[in-house]
Amino acid sequence: MHRSIIKPRMFRNVFALVMLACTASCMESADEPSGQEVSELTIGTSSYDGSTVCSVGGVSMHCCPGGAVMIGAQVAQNVFKCGTVAGLGGLRFLDLATTRNGMHACPSGAVMVGLNAANNWLACQFPPTAPVIEFVDTSTADAFPMHICPVGSAMAGISVSANKFTCDF
Repeated sequence: MHRSIIKPRMFRNVFALVMLACTASCMESADEPSGQEVSELTIGTSSYDGSTVCSVGGVSMHCCPGGAVMIGAQVAQNVFKCGTVAGLGGLRFLDLATTRNGMHACPSGAVMVGLNAANNWLACQFPPTAPVIEFVDTSTADAFPMHICPVGSAMAGISVSANKFTCDF
């Protein structure tokens, strides 16, 4: 065979073997744990709320209705986007000082259910399954327009002045 034909074929065969090996090593068996946890924080139906009040730690503030967590906020208008979470039950509690990601946030594993922006007070609640992924969001918005956490995640912290959220899922 001519030398110019052998090189492309050999290259193609070596490339195919490397791809096959990489694909096989990247695949996981369904029986083997991956070592990564997956959040089961499942956000259901969402709605806008501008009037629900709750009392946490002796303080009254705007909150999402029972069974719902904050997934967005238009602080200037005091309107929240709330998403239902199946099995959300436990007690709501007041957080005055926890800081994560450079902003006031609920303790790790808890998400926001209310906010008093003037005093920087958060109403927090632990969902049935703790979120395992956390990130800062600066720009996701919906049609309201309102700053929201990306689909499937809930607010866990807020910097009102910087318009940043800590989002958990």
